[in-house]
Amino acid sequence: MARISRPGRARGPDPESEGDFPDRDPSWVGRVRERLVNWYGEAHRRLPWREDRDPYRILVSEMMLVQTTVTAVIPYFSRFLGRFPTVGALAAADEADVLKAWEGLGYYRRARQLQAAARVIVAEHAGVFPDDPEAIRALPGVGRYIAGAVLSFAFDRPAPIVEANTQRVLSRWLAWGEDLKATRSQARLWEAAGRLVPEVGAGSFNQAFMELGALICIPRAPLCLTCPVAGECLSRRLGVQDRIPVVRPRPAPKEVAESCAVVARGGRVLVVQRGPGRLWERFWEFPTIHRSGPDPAGRSLGEPVDLAEGVRRLAGISAWVGPVARTFRFGVTTHRVTMEVHRATWLGGEPAPGPGLVDLAWEPIEALGDYTLGASTRRIVTWLGSEASEPPGPDDEAGLDPPFPPI
Repeated sequence: MARISRPGRARGPDPESEGDFPDRDPSWVGRVRERLVNWYGEAHRRLPWREDRDPYRILVSEMMLVQTTVTAVIPYFSRFLGRFPTVGALAAADEADVLKAWEGLGYYRRARQLQAAARVIVAEHAGVFPDDPEAIRALPGVGRYIAGAVLSFAFDRPAPIVEANTQRVLSRWLAWGEDLKATRSQARLWEAAGRLVPEVGAGSFNQAFMELGALICIPRAPLCLTCPVAGECLSRRLGVQDRIPVVRPRPAPKEVAESCAVVARGGRVLVVQRGPGRLWERFWEFPTIHRSGPDPAGRSLGEPVDLAEGVRRLAGISAWVGPVARTFRFGVTTHRVTMEVHRATWLGGEPAPGPGLVDLAWEPIEALGDYTLGASTRRIVTWLGSEASEPPGPDDEAGLDPPFPPI
């Protein structure tokens, strides 16, 4: 029998009991399928990747949607498909062009994996997107969820899906009171998803399943009064829908301090290109050193150095470095980075890429938009390019902008 434990924690059926969970009742499964698909037919959003069942377009959308909102993805999806309309076009593209088209979405490894998947399709499947489950799962960057999405949305195969939206819906339907991220919880939710996906109409059901989580069964204060399957939801029946799913709190982000130099020379500034095997691989940025805390970007030079010495080691030049001109804060994986930006002026030497770098260039500020930049570097470029002084945003701290000294 389902029960509620002490306040603040929800407990549903006994996980060891075969009979307590509704997904083990075929009649419940049938009702959920019917009501969900009927609701979806009336309430679904018109999204560009739902216009057809092209597996390539579906793969692009799913790669983009990982930890990113639908609203944010829509303009990127349209631009990306305009640039790389087919698997062959993406496979043949230069990686720098792919990253530039992806710029702003973050998680750039996904862009590289997507291109790698396109190249596998061209090399091993003659450019035709495979419909074999094992072949799809073997594509770079394609895990169990994305494989299920492609198989069901494009080919109507009865492949289950468990992602951010559907795992929340499932945990509430089942009143699953254990930590959502635990291995045992994930196994149970995948089991339930496998029971729910129908043999025919799998694509429509899975789309409806995800849509319910996105629009109705939202993380906080689910809209149970408008939910088409509220009557089948065990959490709703027990009154614990606001306490499920149970998610272990994330640890506080680790603090990181870095400094970068905007080195000017004759109306141009110095940018450097990061090498392979680290965060922001092949991206361009201003010469940057690690000052304290963990080093997720691999910027350490082996010993603490000041920024002028860091510029010398990274770019082979000597430079006058002014005081902090502006401070930016941003997140990187599980870290919170404080970046202090200094204006600087070239004093001598011809630049050459140092440790961890593969190239560098002197460019006017307005030309940097053509380079592949990380989000933090784009913010710095935007600040540098603004003609009028702007108040800092919620994550920025503004300081005085000292002029460059004459050279």
